[in-house]
Amino acid sequence: MIKEIIKYPTTPSKEFGANVRFFDETLFTLIQDLKETIEANHLSALSAFQIGSPLAVIVMKQANGEFLEIINPTVIKREGTIHPIETTAYFPGLSATTTRYEKIKVMYSDRDDKQHFLEADGELCVMLQRKIDYLFGANFRLRLSKEEEAVFDSKLEFGTDSITQNGCPTVFKRDKILQAIKALFVVGILALFGKLFLQETNITLLKMGENYLMLGMLFLTVIYFFYAQYEGKQYKHCSSCQIGNIIGTTLLSLLRVGFLFTLNAFIF
Repeated sequence: MIKEIIKYPTTPSKEFGANVRFFDETLFTLIQDLKETIEANHLSALSAFQIGSPLAVIVMKQANGEFLEIINPTVIKREGTIHPIETTAYFPGLSATTTRYEKIKVMYSDRDDKQHFLEADGELCVMLQRKIDYLFGANFRLRLSKEEEAVFDSKLEFGTDSITQNGCPTVFKRDKILQAIKALFVVGILALFGKLFLQETNITLLKMGENYLMLGMLFLTVIYFFYAQYEGKQYKHCSSCQIGNIIGTTLLSLLRVGFLFTLNAFIF
């Protein structure tokens, strides 16, 4: 049966880490549920804890399409350190740079209660460590450095994986929009003074151009307001990203449009 995968912000059950003692139909049904849930969600592996079971069971889909059933796993050997970028079904759409062992050796049982050993490295090693964490009620947030944890908490808060830092940059992409608005404003002022040197037949065209220019400034101001908020969500600890600052800058741009409109009305 396909089960619902527990996802953030749902708090998983506090019952976890229960070693399998009875290798019976209850266990076999759980394993089948894990397989069907993996297939339905196009995943590579699941631990029983992720579908609400406290039993220490992991099912992994191998490259050949067959499933590896890992029961009561115990890490008996660890080597090296790596920092992979991980994703997990509990935090859909989000990633984080974790700290993991480069190689591990795991002792586990199969469904017939026969003991096996598995040596893993690469992606298999990272995945296996992540699933074992779940068996103890944890997730990859436990494996983050203090800096990465702060970044990941911002990702959780704003619901986006695009956050890469918590500091405040000196240059924003939205500044280019402001530069375009200022450039149009300067062009508009110069065009108004240019009326003094134009013939009457060209003034109508100049007025039409001024109207389009002001509409362009207004359109860019609206784009700036919404894009600045989107960009600001990527930097949690940054005073320049706060909504008050964005509103103030937007109002300043609107004042430029209003000033140009007033001059345009009086001169034409």
